[in-house]
Order: sequence, then C-alpha cells, then structure tokens
Amino acid sequence: MRSSAARALPAVLLTSCLLATTACASNTSTGSAASGKGPSASQIAAARKEALAAAGGKKIGGKVTMLGINGGAEGQLIKNALKPFTDATGIQVDYTGNEDLATVVQTRVQAGNPPDVVDAADLGSMLKYAKQGKLVDLDSLIGTSTLKSNFPKSLLDATTVNGKTYGVFNEIDNFMVWYNPKTYKGPKAPATWDQLEKFTKQQAAAGKTPWCMAQNAGAGSGWPGAQWIENWFLKHYGGAKLSDWVNGKLSWTSPEVTAAWKAFGAVATDDKMVAGGPTTVLSSSVVNNGTGMVSSPPTCSVMLWGVYAGGVTLGQKPSLKAGTDLNFFPVPASSQAHADDELFSGHVAYAFKNNPRTRALMKYWASAPAQTMLVASGQWTEANTKIPASAYNNPLLKKASQHMLTGKNLVAGPSMYSNPAVVTAFDKGVVSYIQKPGSLRGILAGIQRTASTG
Repeated sequence: MRSSAARALPAVLLTSCLLATTACASNTSTGSAASGKGPSASQIAAARKEALAAAGGKKIGGKVTMLGINGGAEGQLIKNALKPFTDATGIQVDYTGNEDLATVVQTRVQAGNPPDVVDAADLGSMLKYAKQGKLVDLDSLIGTSTLKSNFPKSLLDATTVNGKTYGVFNEIDNFMVWYNPKTYKGPKAPATWDQLEKFTKQQAAAGKTPWCMAQNAGAGSGWPGAQWIENWFLKHYGGAKLSDWVNGKLSWTSPEVTAAWKAFGAVATDDKMVAGGPTTVLSSSVVNNGTGMVSSPPTCSVMLWGVYAGGVTLGQKPSLKAGTDLNFFPVPASSQAHADDELFSGHVAYAFKNNPRTRALMKYWASAPAQTMLVASGQWTEANTKIPASAYNNPLLKKASQHMLTGKNLVAGPSMYSNPAVVTAFDKGVVSYIQKPGSLRGILAGIQRTASTG
C-alpha cells in the first residue's frame, strides 16, 4: 500500500467488503471489528504495561499528533490500539487518517508545523525528510538494540539513511499466489515460476482461463498490475537488481524491466489467459480480483496479489472459509537463487519531534504488545518478530506472517520508494499497456522521463 489514494485502496476496500457482510460485527469495547475477534483482556493489559514502560513508568500527560493513511473503520482500529497507551500514560494521541497523506505532510512541513508522528504507507516521500534533517533518528529515540531485536534487518535497512534508522514498520504486506483448494488442479508448491506458467498455459490451451485479474480502482487503476510486475521482476532477477531499478541505476526502459512488463502483458492482454479478457480486466473493480476463483463454477484458477486479498475475496462471499475455500502459496522464483527474495509493502511510523511524549509513543508503537493489538483485529500482518503466532486469529494472516518473517530477504520496489508522480505514471502505464499492447516502448520511455525529472 502507498501514501497515494491508489495504494490506500487495499485497506479501504478490505474494510468496505468486510463491513458489508454479517461477519463484520464490531465491538468497540474490545476494539474488535471486521473479521477479527479483537484483543483479549490479557493483550490489552500487556499493551498498557508496555506503554507505561515506554513512558519511563510515569503518567506524562499532554498530547501527541499522529497522521496516518487509514480512516473510517480501519482508523478506528488504530485508535483502539492506541487507547492502552493513553490509559497508561495520560498522553492523548490525536490520530487523523487521510488518503492524501503525502500532500498533507508536505504542506505542514513547509509551514513549519509538522505532526509529531506520521504513519505512512511509503518510503520515498518520507525518507526525503530524513535526508533534509527533519526526521528524528530512531536509534536515539527507541534504541538500536531494541530495533535490531524486534525487526528483520531488511526492514530496518529500508528506512536507513546515512547509517541511521528513521522509520519503524508496523503493518507489513507480502505477496502470494492465491487459489481455491476445492477446485484448483495445478501445483500447490511450484518450485519455479516455469512450473506455474506451464500449468496456466495448459489451462488456457484447454479453454480454461487460468488467471484472475482486475485493475479498475478509479483514479488509481492499474496498481495491482504494477505489483504483479514488481513481483515477477524480483523473482527473476533478485533483490539487488530490484534495488538498482528503485535507485535509478536500472532504467525503466532496460531489458530487465521490459521483460517483466512483457511477462505481465502475456497474461493481461490475452483473452485465453485472463477471465473475461483484457476488457473485463480493465473494467472490473479490484474488489472482484479473486471472486472468479470462489465462484461456482470458477472462472479462473490463480491470482497474484497481496496478503489483503484474502480478506477482500472472502468479504465478497462471507459463507466461505479461509484455508478451506481460499489459500495461497509463495510466488515462485525462476531459480532457487531468488526463492527467498520477498517483495513487501507496508506502513512505517516516523517521528518529526523529539520529546518525552513522542518518544514514548514511538517506543510503544514499535513494541510487540502494541502491534499485537493490531494483529488481533484480524486485518493485518505486523512487522515485529516477537509477536506470538497465537496472536493471529486469522489463519491466512498467520501463515503469511510466518512465511514473510522467517529468513526472507524483504525488498521494496518502485511502488514503495518512488515519488508520487512516478507511482501514478507506473499505474497509468499498466492500464495503457493493457489497452494498447504495442505501446510498451513509449509507455516505459514516458515513465523514465517522469523518473528523471523527479
């Protein structure tokens, strides 16, 4: 997910889908909503204890401003996770969610009135403030040893500038290939991408469209395709090459990037490969990305999308069960050399102020008890490695977390690091490519021009 409206959509859509079903009863007294049972009394007590420790054992009082991207029902879940902090420390957290977060933060920074804390869904637009000396490094605010003992090195490296860590992940998303265990006939643990591709081509040849795909998200249309392309690239060329793409060492017109787009196009622009053909791919809402897998009869077999896809898909059909009617396997790589490279996105907390209240909040928000409060909502996987697996009441999220946080090389792509103009060009380029497959060269040249002027 990103700081733009397009990348916020997975969260917004997940909430809207779940709240539209009978499975979405909320309980504000326990902080539960949507598909989760909510935190237990012991989890809430642990969060209060952690919060008090983060404040040095004192009820400090006062107020902290925190801006994030999640509003509505999901914003309420975040407020619920912050409540034990306020109860224990007396510090009121003024949390506001805004999909246009990057613009709001930029405006406030330019006006000399930055928020105390920002919980953003990207890296690029925020780390520029670190380079400008406007963010507080978390090695001094939280402590280097605490950060290293609670988070994978690759996540800390992602928010490091000139040797200092400036962001701490909470929500974290990875990507996988989804399928319906009751109807899927292909390999459930393909060793290579070629094995999966062989199955999809066999399905297409037999007149059965293999891939589920939808790209319509209004102004943000195309972002699922951008994630598909990044995943294919990472699993074929590895993390170092993806970093080169992110850093501009590898251009958007390079053979490697072009190959990733063409691999996507071989699926998205082929009537035999995607359910309904390219026209349906462009017109179908991303909410319906995976519904073809769980329809009767199914109209497609597999879908490459993020961890949030489980909630979105099952939210459309609440009678179905996670694991029984919907499951996933890791995105296979072209070779074993890239098998442990894992694309990720997520939410990162940054601090603009260095004072006792902000310090206490950042320590709390990075802790396992605080992130367990979010896990208990049943909507998110969280980054802190000390969260017990038992905290996950959603089996698909538990499986995703265990896969993602155990020895993987987590790598973020252009969608997380690029400036908003490049992100928009990427998404729009996906739509243009599906509409006119012969225009790829010009599309990539256009994105490169945008990147070069950013």
